[in-house]
Amino acid sequence: MPGSPEAERRDRVAERTVSVIIPARDEARTIAGLIRSVLEQAPPGWVVEVVLVDDGSTDDTVAVARGAGARVLELGQRPGGGNPAVARNRGALAATGDPLVFLDADCLPAKDWLQHLLAGHDAGAAVVGGALDLPRGLSPMARCDYYCGWYHVHSRRAAGVVPNHPPGNLSVRRAEFGRTPGFTEQQPVAYAHEELAWQAEIRRRGGRIVFDPQAIVHHYNRPGFRNLLRRNYRWGYSAIESKAPTGAARLAGVYRYPALLVAASLPLALGTTAYIAWCWIRAGVLEPVLMLPAVLAARLAYSAGLAAGAVRWMRFGPTATEARARWE
Repeated sequence: MPGSPEAERRDRVAERTVSVIIPARDEARTIAGLIRSVLEQAPPGWVVEVVLVDDGSTDDTVAVARGAGARVLELGQRPGGGNPAVARNRGALAATGDPLVFLDADCLPAKDWLQHLLAGHDAGAAVVGGALDLPRGLSPMARCDYYCGWYHVHSRRAAGVVPNHPPGNLSVRRAEFGRTPGFTEQQPVAYAHEELAWQAEIRRRGGRIVFDPQAIVHHYNRPGFRNLLRRNYRWGYSAIESKAPTGAARLAGVYRYPALLVAASLPLALGTTAYIAWCWIRAGVLEPVLMLPAVLAARLAYSAGLAAGAVRWMRFGPTATEARARWE
C-alpha cells in the first residue's frame, strides 16, 4: 500500500546504490560491452551507477560510454599522457554510491562478480578485492604478461585477509575511502602502485582487506614482447618508493633496504621467476613453466626498474620530484 511503512521500507532498500568507477583511455572498441555487463549485474535491491572517467581519449570512448549508459567525466589531454590514479580519485568524488568499486577498462566481469564484492562488505570487510582471471584468446605474450602480474590474485587462490589488493578489481566502503588520501597521483607511483598508501591507512585504522576469489573479472593483458618488458620495468621502478613507506606488501620489510635490493637485483630476478612458476604450478597451471624464458626476461626488466627506482629513492627520498618510468 503506498505510504505504508512497508512500502517506505521497500523504497529505501531499492535506493541503495553501488558505484563502479572505470578509468579509460582510447577504449571505444570494447567499453560498451563492459558497461552493459556491469549494469546487468545489479543484485536485488541495488542500483548500479557506472562512472567512466575518460583520461584523454582520442577516439570515441566518451560517446560510446554515454550511449551504453555510463556517467562520463572528461579529464582532457594532459602533458605526458594519462594518470589512472587521478582518474580513479575524480571518479570517486563524483560517484554517489556506497561502496565504491574500481574496475579497469581492460576487464570483463564474470557472472555474480558484483554480488560477491557486496557480500564481502556485508561480512564486515572495509575493502574487498576480487580475482583477475585469464580470458580465452590472448596471444602468447599477453598470456605471459598475465602470468607475470596476477599470480597472487586469481580464482584458484584461497580467500582471506591480504595486505593489499590491486585496483583493477576492487571495492571499498565509501566512508573508509574518504578518510584516506586516496590513490597516489604522483608519478611513478601513480602508474603501478597507486593503491598502497590508502590501503595501508585503512589497515592502520583496523580495517580488513579481504580477497574473494569468486568475485571474478577476466583481464585482457596487452600483447607484445616489448609491452611485457615495459610493463614489468614500470612495476619495478616504483616498488620501493611505494612499498617502503606504506608496508602494504607481502614481505614488506625487504623494501626498507633498497641498497641490498639493488645489489641482489640479478639473483632476485631468478628467484622471483622461480616463485612465479611455483605459484602457478601450485594452482595447477603449467603453461607459465613453458614460458620460463619470457618470464625470466620480464623479471629481469622488473629488477632493472627496481634498481633504477631504488637509486632515485635513496638519493631523493620523499622529496623526489615526479618522474615517469621509461623503458626505451
